Amino acid sequence: MKVHVIYAHPLTDSFNAALHELAVRSLKQAGHEVDDLDLYRENFNPVLSAEDREIYHDPAINQKHVANYVRRLQTAEALVLCHPVWNFGWPAILKGYFDRVFLPDVSFKLIDGVLSPGFSNIRRVSTITTYGSPRHRAFILGDPPRKNGTRFLRAVMNRRVKVDYLALYNMNNTTLAARDRFMGRVRDTMLSY
Repeated sequence: MKVHVIYAHPLTDSFNAALHELAVRSLKQAGHEVDDLDLYRENFNPVLSAEDREIYHDPAINQKHVANYVRRLQTAEALVLCHPVWNFGWPAILKGYFDRVFLPDVSFKLIDGVLSPGFSNIRRVSTITTYGSPRHRAFILGDPPRKNGTRFLRAVMNRRVKVDYLALYNMNNTTLAARDRFMGRVRDTMLSY
């Protein structure tokens, strides 16, 4: 299976970096082809420019600045997001990625007023993430990252997409044993692809 991994964390020595490396290594160990996108290392520009917004609704030209990123998604069979949760949302660079790459006639099709998913090629989606806050606080606030990683992504993927959401809550107060258990969950999920 061709798996597109999208990673968003600026520090190479972070726990998220270790999770990213574990995910990629486990997917390769399971025999999958991995297309690894590190948004920070690739210096992805997350800013939706005035020109990007002006051409957004024109499928003939809306991909001109992000065609390579679109192609990578369109050739993937699975998608893995690896990122922290900051301020109860995706890191800005990841949010900008979605704003710039999930375009009309790319992530969704609108034909005769009927909306359909654009990424029918993607059959599995996993999110690997960490929260600084405990789960109850995220729950009270509606846990937008979980909804984005499950509901939003499901809406633009294959109708039978399998979705995994692996979250380590209260990261700032976890023990080494809890982090090790979480890494085991990540490894097992990636090996099950």
